[in-house]
Amino acid sequence: MIRTINIVIPDAGPLISLAKSGHLDLLLLFKPEVRILIADAVAHEVTRFAAKYPDAAVIARFIAENAPRVQVEKTELGATLIAAMQLWDAYQNSTPEKKAILENAAGLKPENPPRNGGEAAILGLAREMTFAHKENILLVLSEDRRFLSAAIGLTQTHVLSTRAFIEGLASLGKISLDEVWSDIVTNRAGINSDSVDEPATDGESKWHSSIS
Repeated sequence: MIRTINIVIPDAGPLISLAKSGHLDLLLLFKPEVRILIADAVAHEVTRFAAKYPDAAVIARFIAENAPRVQVEKTELGATLIAAMQLWDAYQNSTPEKKAILENAAGLKPENPPRNGGEAAILGLAREMTFAHKENILLVLSEDRRFLSAAIGLTQTHVLSTRAFIEGLASLGKISLDEVWSDIVTNRAGINSDSVDEPATDGESKWHSSIS
């Protein structure tokens, strides 16, 4: 029996790529009942510089304007990672005197949170959603090669790369593959072009049927 996708968990990579290329609204091609969940640490990471970077502002506006269809979900790691990012940003923007105060308060020089923190939050969210929505298949969009490998094999989780997502939409006649991918590659240097479309291990899953 084929189980359709009805929860989507985007990673920072696809959000940034789609925002930079002007194609973030492609996520809204999922049926209205499909929820687009974003881990709290990822949401903070991709919007924290909204005043500085246009793509961050686009993502922040996308989340705000499409609630509750697009939801930011709390995760076990989220609060810790967000606090670490906020401390780092405060440190970076401080005067030498304030930096010394922050160093003394922290006991050491604050460090930028690890780059894989968001991926860890998404993995945690996927596990949490597995228990909360046993009847659903989770679709995780990602670009990070390590994360794609780590997520494959999770119960109820269908793993999809940005490239495979674009290919799938093109196969459904929703977009032009060449045009959209050209926009992404032009605006997102070094994007992972691997096509990964790995169904859930505990039952055949098909995300195409969840597209309007």
